[in-house]
Amino acid sequence: MKKLIFLVALILFALVACKEKKPADFTRLGYFTPYQNYMEKLNGKVESIVEKGYWAVTEGDTYIKGAKVTKHDFDSIGWTPDYKAGFDIDGDLISCSVIDENDKVVYGWNLAKENNILARAEYTQNDTVRTFIKITCNEVGKPVQFEVFNALADTLIQTMTIEGSDINDTTILQSHNFKGEAGGKGLAIYNEQGLLTDAESYNKEGAYYGGLKIMYNDRGFTSETTFFDKDKNVSGKNIFTYEYDDMGNWVKVICKDPDKGTALISERVYTYFK
Repeated sequence: MKKLIFLVALILFALVACKEKKPADFTRLGYFTPYQNYMEKLNGKVESIVEKGYWAVTEGDTYIKGAKVTKHDFDSIGWTPDYKAGFDIDGDLISCSVIDENDKVVYGWNLAKENNILARAEYTQNDTVRTFIKITCNEVGKPVQFEVFNALADTLIQTMTIEGSDINDTTILQSHNFKGEAGGKGLAIYNEQGLLTDAESYNKEGAYYGGLKIMYNDRGFTSETTFFDKDKNVSGKNIFTYEYDDMGNWVKVICKDPDKGTALISERVYTYFK
């Protein structure tokens, strides 16, 4: 469970991780999921995840799980919603559906490969494909361009180009409208473990629009997030504590907002490829 951020608003339809040459020993939870601005790395070959959020209730010096957070609540407070996601044996996302408190699908992404390289992503709502993305990769399977289409009208909405990688590098995502005119730009900075440490957003005039800094615990999961406004002032912080499964992936997190004095609890259920 994370606070939703719009500092890379142009990544609404997002990137895709580079193609692995062999089955991954980790699974990237990021693009085309509610975690696309955080890019978690999960241990092992995850086949599916279901995540659900609850209000945290104070009990002594800790918190216990309270009432279910509804989809309306998530929208109101601006936090990542409940979802279920599925992956293939190579660690690539194949589907992700946002669900409400009754497990009803609100919207979802479905991804398809050609020659084992991701080539298309479709956004579906109310059983109708609303948007699709044509993905162009380079000779080593790294996505370098995304063409976003209105599926109902079959017209181009925008194009996004990508430079850089997610290992000890800065990824630059540049948007262009259907006329080819440059729009906003997003920067994502990764450390040597492939963990996102900083993200910045710029509008089409090149002015700084907002940012995010992430700190990690010794297991590689977010311990603290700091948010920055367009003037580069701190606009908020969140602090995270976890419980883990035998694979070392978190199954419960308590997220506290020290400024507001609020807390939420999220739980995950994983299945793994054997």
